[in-house]
Amino acid sequence: MKFFHPFVNSMMKYTPIGILLLFSLCYSPSLWAQIPEAEPRQLDFGTIDEASFLQSYLVIRNTGNKALVLLRADAPKEFTISAGRKIIPAGDTIHLRFSIRPTKAGRFSERINLYHNGSQQAYPITVKGELRNLLSKDLAACVNFDPKTNGQAGGAVIPLITKHTTIFKDAQTGKLIPEASILYVSKLTREKSERHTSTGELVSNVPIGPYALVVTAPGYQTLMAEKYIAYSGGAETFLLAPQPEKKKEVEPVEVVEPIVSAPVPSELDERLFKPNNVVFLIDVSGSMKEPDKLPLLKRSIFTLLEPIRPIDKITIVTYGTEARIAVPTVTGNDKDRVKNVIDTLHAGGVTAGSKGLQLAYDLAKEHFIAGGNNQIILATDGAFRVSGKDRKMIRSSAESPTQKLILTSIGFGEKEDALGMLGELSQLGGGRLIVVHNAHEADRALLDEIKQRSKK
Repeated sequence: MKFFHPFVNSMMKYTPIGILLLFSLCYSPSLWAQIPEAEPRQLDFGTIDEASFLQSYLVIRNTGNKALVLLRADAPKEFTISAGRKIIPAGDTIHLRFSIRPTKAGRFSERINLYHNGSQQAYPITVKGELRNLLSKDLAACVNFDPKTNGQAGGAVIPLITKHTTIFKDAQTGKLIPEASILYVSKLTREKSERHTSTGELVSNVPIGPYALVVTAPGYQTLMAEKYIAYSGGAETFLLAPQPEKKKEVEPVEVVEPIVSAPVPSELDERLFKPNNVVFLIDVSGSMKEPDKLPLLKRSIFTLLEPIRPIDKITIVTYGTEARIAVPTVTGNDKDRVKNVIDTLHAGGVTAGSKGLQLAYDLAKEHFIAGGNNQIILATDGAFRVSGKDRKMIRSSAESPTQKLILTSIGFGEKEDALGMLGELSQLGGGRLIVVHNAHEADRALLDEIKQRSKK
């Protein structure tokens, strides 16, 4: 199994100014370099003038055809190696965080041995650099952002709280919006906190860390963003777009001489793309109600529906407490019907994923398009029990010479068991796992996947 990585150099240091301040400097070249398996990997901090704490990130990609499980990392006691998750699905990447609490200044060069399930041999990483001056040891220890440790550093809880100043304005007029609200969703702990403003400006005490932000106001479109909130000055302005006005119905006008214009090519031009028979299998259990899960999935489906043609077929199956057909198989002529149903979906209940799988495959077979793209798209944030019978059905359908069905999975969140399961099922089903973290990824995820599968 081979790995690819870029070097990412960063430095963190502490400066006492009444309260603990955290600064981070990062540099990342855009080049991805292949490193032969036999050659040691090297992470170079370069020369650092002064610091009490060093941190760098290494991006590792699983280029194999099976899920990769990180087992352990052997490193000196000054090092802490951590990852957001231990399972890397085939073709996916993770960020390894290397944290060093040096005991002295000078040059350093250490070998880290990373072990995984793909080989009995260690994956060697050489970490080197030069620290010219070590800052005072009396400074506060670096906070571990792992939510499992509850923010503990050196045995003491350090509440890293900062003031996050937000301003809400109309994107067209620039005027303040007095009834705006902002929802902070922690990417570390999944905790949520909503703040409201009556003036259009707001100052919130927020723990530092990565967040999913959802900004709303009456009469305005919802704004979603991702942000790392740290100690910083100044204010952040959110520009909200007004809700579009409903078009007024006008009397039909007889056109004496028709206006002829060149047709706008569709993203699914029939000359280039085969007909699609797509069955969406959507998890609507309680865990999907987070703003970065079901709302993002809805956004992705809406983007896909725009270029859907009359020759394409769409089916919606949902599973929560039970599996059901939300939208029976329809053509692209009924895309508005599909949009209306998708818009009303809400999350709640437990997970009946296995029953949903069986129902989705039955419907895909029933409406199979010979010579077309026949595909099931499973969207979920959690794992469910998959029987041997289910696995046999997925594999045999993917390998069928007459009724081939592809299974693609869309994963939300960072649950290791869920992503591992989805990676396995996608591999069995001849598809791939797509992990969606933000609105930008959601905008193109489904459409790009369908275009790739249906290309003639």
